[in-house]
Parts: sequence; structure tokens; C-alpha cells
Amino acid sequence: MIAALLLLLVTTMAAKAAELLPGAASDDPIWTDKPVRIDRSKQTYERLAVEHIMTPLRIPVSSRVTVLDSTSFRDGGRLYVLTNAVAVDAKRFCRGEGGAIAVCGQKARIVLRQLVANRTLFCQQDFRIGPATFLTCTSGGKDIAQALIAAGAAWAATPEGMPAQQQAMQKKAGIWIDAECRALGRCPPVKRR
Repeated sequence: MIAALLLLLVTTMAAKAAELLPGAASDDPIWTDKPVRIDRSKQTYERLAVEHIMTPLRIPVSSRVTVLDSTSFRDGGRLYVLTNAVAVDAKRFCRGEGGAIAVCGQKARIVLRQLVANRTLFCQQDFRIGPATFLTCTSGGKDIAQALIAAGAAWAATPEGMPAQQQAMQKKAGIWIDAECRALGRCPPVKRR
């Protein structure tokens, strides 16, 4: 009995020292192990903002990937398109200096294949239309769209890609060997006969 009285006296003094009032208010659990309905008109708990963290999609691309053009590929029955770059038509021919003709559309496809085949891509899904998923992807810490633009295998679809495009144009890399493409800042559509 004396021990119980002494324990009550010690807990009351500790509560007063911590400026807490003894009673039911200080004994309520802060966390519960089951869902609790909160009536906001009676309870004034602080609301914490929850940061929404988007985990990137992890896409392992096989060696059997089908590259359609310089920004889109099909693997495992799914169609993926890179959002931040504009594709070069796979049938595109470019006229270099001295009149030499280059198959720059096929070369652009090869660049994309080298960047994605047998690699794991970490992507952010931008949007989806029908069977096509539009993505922003990195591989080995490099943005794939930026790498395509820098190699002259695509042109910039966003202002972020313009510095890489300007450098590729100065180097006359990929599609930028064609004077008409350089003059327009993009390659015009293939002319049909």
C-alpha cells in the first residue's frame, strides 16, 4: 500500500516536472494499431503533409528488342516511346557535304538500339496512349533522350535538349550532316514520289 502510494506520488511529481497534467489526457496512446476514425471537429491533431515519392519504373530490355525508329522500341509485347526527343524517320537519307548520301535514319535506329539493348532502364512514365507508353528514361546515369540528341540521332522536343542539339549541329553529327536539316533545326519529312 505504501509502495503504491509512493509510486503515485513519484509519477505525479514527474508529470508536474514535465509540465504535464496527470489523468486520461496524458495516458491516451499517440499511435494505434488499428484504424481510428477521427472527427476533425472534436480533435485538433496536427496534419502532416505526405511527400509523394515516385519510384522509377525498372524496365529490363532484352537483346531481342525491336527498334522502330530513333525514339521508340518494342520489347516484351510493349511499345515504349521516349518523350523528350523527336524521332528521325527510319527511312531517312541525308545528303552530306560533297553530295554524299548517308542512311542517317538507319544509323539513328542503331544508336537507340545500342543505348537500350541488354540494359536495365530506369524510367518515369509521362503518359500512356493506347498501347504506347511515353517515358523519360536513364541508363547508367545518362538520360537516353539527351544522348540521342547529342549523337544527332534525334532532335530536341523540349527546351532542355536544345544545348545538346546545338552542339550536335556544330559537330555535324548524325542527321546534322544534312544542310537542309541544319537550316530548319529539324529534318523535313521524307518526300514521297
